[in-house]
Amino acid sequence: MLLDKTIELALRCHHCGRLEKRKLNIFQIRDDEMFILKCSCGSIKARIKEKGDKYIQLEYSCFLCDEDHRRIIDKKEFWNLKTINHIKCLKSGLDIGSYGNQELIEEELNKQKEELRVLADELGLNDFREPEILLEVFNTVHDHASNSKLYCECGSDDIEVKLYSSKVKLKCRKCGSILNISAETEAQLNEIKNKEDIVIKNVNRSENNWTDNKYKGE
Repeated sequence: MLLDKTIELALRCHHCGRLEKRKLNIFQIRDDEMFILKCSCGSIKARIKEKGDKYIQLEYSCFLCDEDHRRIIDKKEFWNLKTINHIKCLKSGLDIGSYGNQELIEEELNKQKEELRVLADELGLNDFREPEILLEVFNTVHDHASNSKLYCECGSDDIEVKLYSSKVKLKCRKCGSILNISAETEAQLNEIKNKEDIVIKNVNRSENNWTDNKYKGE
């Protein structure tokens, strides 16, 4: 009898932020070479191989801390078709993915989407067509601010942040300069995620627009 074990692995890309699913078959993972898991953006998300007779070695680039993590997982756990297990950032302990039963993973992802939509409603964004993108842009802005990477050219980091149906508006409380970050497409989300710093251009207190995958204030 041919034993066919196929699980699903969902992992958020450290480069573009997408959370994509990929089916893995027990015959794809061997001990003689790494199985490379790529995102649709082309970035390598994970490397997987057997480690001896009892374990799976999972290496992945972390969406949250931008570091590479390695886990050694019991084969029985990894190929368990009845449950799901979470992939975590080893620094923060927060979930960035999961693996296991395909139906359970789909239920988990649908639950996460619903939670995002509820949060969007609470923020007054129920008229927004893509609340997940807007909230991810907002979270990225927040992360930059937490790491002192959000500031104005005038030297101030006292920035007011407001959410609108299709953009995040940043305003320097010192000089009044404004930067609008569009949040309607994955391309726009990827654009801000790939920025080392978010800088409000101090150009005669005018509004700078970061849209259509291009920062027009530059």
